[in-house]
Amino acid sequence: MASTLSEETRFEHILVLNVPFPDTHRALLEKHVKSITYIPSARTPGSVPDDVYRKVDVIYGFPGGLENWAQVPNLKFVQLDLAGADNVVRGTMWHEEQAQKVAMATTSGIHMAPISQHFILTTLALFHRLQEHIIVAQVDKRWGKDDEFGGRAFIQELKGKAVGVLGYGHIGRECARLSAAFGARVLAATSDGRKKPQGGYVGHGMGDPDGSIPEAWFSTKDDTSFRDFLSRCDVLVLALPSTGTTRHLLSATTIGYLPSHAIVVNLGRGDTIDTNALLRALDEKRLAGAALDVVEEEPLPDGHPLFGRNNVLITPHVSGRTSMYFERSIQICVENLRRLRQGEEIWNKVDFKRGY
Repeated sequence: MASTLSEETRFEHILVLNVPFPDTHRALLEKHVKSITYIPSARTPGSVPDDVYRKVDVIYGFPGGLENWAQVPNLKFVQLDLAGADNVVRGTMWHEEQAQKVAMATTSGIHMAPISQHFILTTLALFHRLQEHIIVAQVDKRWGKDDEFGGRAFIQELKGKAVGVLGYGHIGRECARLSAAFGARVLAATSDGRKKPQGGYVGHGMGDPDGSIPEAWFSTKDDTSFRDFLSRCDVLVLALPSTGTTRHLLSATTIGYLPSHAIVVNLGRGDTIDTNALLRALDEKRLAGAALDVVEEEPLPDGHPLFGRNNVLITPHVSGRTSMYFERSIQICVENLRRLRQGEEIWNKVDFKRGY
């Protein structure tokens, strides 16, 4: 396809910010842009010189210090190195009229493999009480006894369980695919509850292209539908962005719809779960456990009551930190530059009003 692109369609100047930028990545961008400026660390106002911002028509990375349109009069496209746009588009400039002239894309899909694997890892760890076995072996340095762990009958299998996927995007679909491979049944909940094909960047052989894996779809906007969804879940995995409509979607009320034997796994954004409501449900044994890679308050303060629980696994927002991150990120950027030059729809386009 590249052979059909004319020299005239190349972008004038790309500003690469806050990402690793080896020569191999530079060579990929040079096919689509005439000149490149690279600033490896620029996250505060003034860290990018005004004259640099004024001449760019493309930004790749995190646009640190960008606060108003006067800084970037020629900007046409922003390729974030993030799967979520919420921390960027909260800025007022992205809700002004000028924003309609600029396309922005995320790297959504980049985390499909590592985060979905983390979901399987933590879910099985909870089912097998792996954390308790590790504590005995690593801390007490002894062989555990069956009666310490509830006996052999406690161990559960993912096979036959109902896995509810709340947020059926890139990560949610790969969690669904892996769950189905383990013999679980899959339920999907989205805002409208409608079956949709998968779009944007997708790794080869991953996800659920036509949305055929879930045995049923539910709407989070319909209280009856959402309650029905939650009541069926043995495992609930949250793979949601942070928006006004997703904040505390799992609240004191909605947590109460889950069966008491259910476990909750949050891989998206921490504010989708009301932490206090989650703690009460765990304390009152209205939930069997939780695996949290994200929480409302990050970092979680030392001594927080979520720590130290045998039925809660906490990781410090690391589930997506794959060594392949920036290799996939540059490929998404390059493909989107090609698509823009060809007049095609870009991958992972951000809706500034929705926030993702």
